[in-house]
Amino acid sequence: MAALPKRWAWTFLKEGIKFRAGRLYETFWNSQSSVKYTVVFLYPGALFYVRWRAETQYKYNIFVADKEVEPDYSHKLYTSFEKEKNWFRTWKNGSAFYFPAMATVRDLKEKVYDGKVPPAVRAGCYGRMMEDSDNLALAVRTFCRRDPKIVFWEEETEKAKTKEQPTTELSPAVETLISGAQASKA
Repeated sequence: MAALPKRWAWTFLKEGIKFRAGRLYETFWNSQSSVKYTVVFLYPGALFYVRWRAETQYKYNIFVADKEVEPDYSHKLYTSFEKEKNWFRTWKNGSAFYFPAMATVRDLKEKVYDGKVPPAVRAGCYGRMMEDSDNLALAVRTFCRRDPKIVFWEEETEKAKTKEQPTTELSPAVETLISGAQASKA
């Protein structure tokens, strides 16, 4: 009976893979720790985060048309490096905001304005205005032709409504006297 051969035709593939895997392990084990953990943890973690965010949230670019309604970001982080660089703490058109699929236009406004939304601010795109109760993802798909560039502006009619309501700075007692005098004339 013939003896079995010690080397098969494709043995070089298995040996090559084992050699390369061993060389990779030794290179990793003997490398600097900063390189080692950057390659093993930091890069895959960053890739995972970007991929996860892309799969679970939608990105919207926000533009503000009127200077009067730009968000006030002066209270944001202030470091010694930013003292001379005031543009770090100002609004930048085209800023990206990420939201889940069920977010509303009101959620978008509150995040852009940090909860202090001016009353006359409207959001829209391509000349169409979105209501505050609209689902943001559906509104962008419908109104913006799937182009997530949302514009904020100050609605002139709403601004006029708030200016039409005069406030008298009289005490309530004086106002009742005036209204009583007007009622007696009529």
